[in-house]
Amino acid sequence: MQIYHGTSQQTAQDLASGNVDVTLGGGELGQGFYTGEELHNAKTWAFNRFGDRTANVVEFDVDDTAVLNMNLTIIDGPQATLIRSNIRRSSATRTYRFSCDMVWAPIVGSDRINGTQHKWESRSTERYLNGSTCPKAIV
Repeated sequence: MQIYHGTSQQTAQDLASGNVDVTLGGGELGQGFYTGEELHNAKTWAFNRFGDRTANVVEFDVDDTAVLNMNLTIIDGPQATLIRSNIRRSSATRTYRFSCDMVWAPIVGSDRINGTQHKWESRSTERYLNGSTCPKAIV
């Protein structure tokens, strides 16, 4: 499965070199490294945030079996919306964790759900994303 992380050109180079850190990021579902399944969402997010039009997205080629063997938390739209609200209310967008390897949920930060996101939060998934068994490319 191909997944994407939109960012700045410099950070894209760092990530593609195997420097993912799950403790640095934060977002609507708390602390973690976020990816999505739609390239256009990653490109749009990166452009709106950093102004870079090219070399601003890292594509990770993730093995489906490896993901299925992880400790996953899978949540639907209503659950994600409620959890996002609680995280924001408690100012925990940079600290909240589910205590799993990866959270798989819809993107709920706008008025409508417009894609799927993965929040990678364990050190074992960090090692997987940084390792040679997970090919990476800047797109």
